[in-house]
Amino acid sequence: MTKMPNLLISGVMLISIACSFAAADAQEYATYCNARYGFCVSHPGHLKMEPPPENDDGRCLLDGQGLSITVSGINNVSDGTLQSEMNFRSEAFDKITYRINRDDWFILSGYKGNDILYVKTYIGKGSINNLQIVYPANRKTAYDGIVDKISRSFKPGSLNISH
Repeated sequence: MTKMPNLLISGVMLISIACSFAAADAQEYATYCNARYGFCVSHPGHLKMEPPPENDDGRCLLDGQGLSITVSGINNVSDGTLQSEMNFRSEAFDKITYRINRDDWFILSGYKGNDILYVKTYIGKGSINNLQIVYPANRKTAYDGIVDKISRSFKPGSLNISH
């Protein structure tokens, strides 16, 4: 008889996870592409986009409930490498819970105070493109599907040249 409650709990958890992904998919998404660095990212269409900085290196988008998305580019004038950028970005975290890297990109995720911090960075000889997402840890379930969709949509511009 104890198996029935476990199956019920498992079923409820699966439905909850599916609903989280369905909510992320049901939202209307827009795409922001940066004219200077060439990177693009999709984001929930209701987010407020802050005005661009003078050098047009990226944008910040906010939902007014704690979600902050910053996408930006920088010229790689310091000859940064995957490892040096990963080390630099790691300093912003109190605790890193997820880390992955490939040839020209990495992802770090973890905690900074009461927030979840997520960073995806592409590195090239000429430039670096960065996605940073911050959201309250107590809203993790509500935001995880959205963050996953945004991260998967983030595509770099030409990294071999300075802009």
